[in-house]
Amino acid sequence: MYNVWAMNYLRKGIVLIFLAGVVVGCDVITPVYSPSTGGYLGADITPKNTWSVRGDLTNPAAAADEDLATAASSNYQYQGAELIIDLKKVCLFQTVIIEHGGAKSGHCRSVDVSTSVDGKIFNNRYIAPGTRRLTIVSLPAPTLARYVRIEAAKPGRSRWVIAEVYLQ
Repeated sequence: MYNVWAMNYLRKGIVLIFLAGVVVGCDVITPVYSPSTGGYLGADITPKNTWSVRGDLTNPAAAADEDLATAASSNYQYQGAELIIDLKKVCLFQTVIIEHGGAKSGHCRSVDVSTSVDGKIFNNRYIAPGTRRLTIVSLPAPTLARYVRIEAAKPGRSRWVIAEVYLQ
């Protein structure tokens, strides 16, 4: 009698664990990157809720809304597509992190990061390879800029997806 009760209880427990795994599932997008103020000079970056974002991508503001479930995205022909972030004041940073969210192939082959203090004249800072899930562009030196332009230098096989942009 005890063994039958124990087996039924064990089966129910396994089913509950399985169902919990299905409910949580693999579709939940968890951040890969945690923002910090790192860097050898210390970053000085305005809060994301003050940024304005524009560009060639659909829903550009989603790239800075702190929600990985939303994303700015391109069409399939996106050579030269860009996202321009106005930080609202001159900030100091050295790294641009692009999180692609749930899009497994949502990166371009290479990404070009340029910066500007006036929004008119942009200086090319670095071209880096795009990578799955998270693209990290480490600039050669700390940079003072108000505007950051992220451009698809070489498109990938899928649409370009930017779920979140971080500066450090």
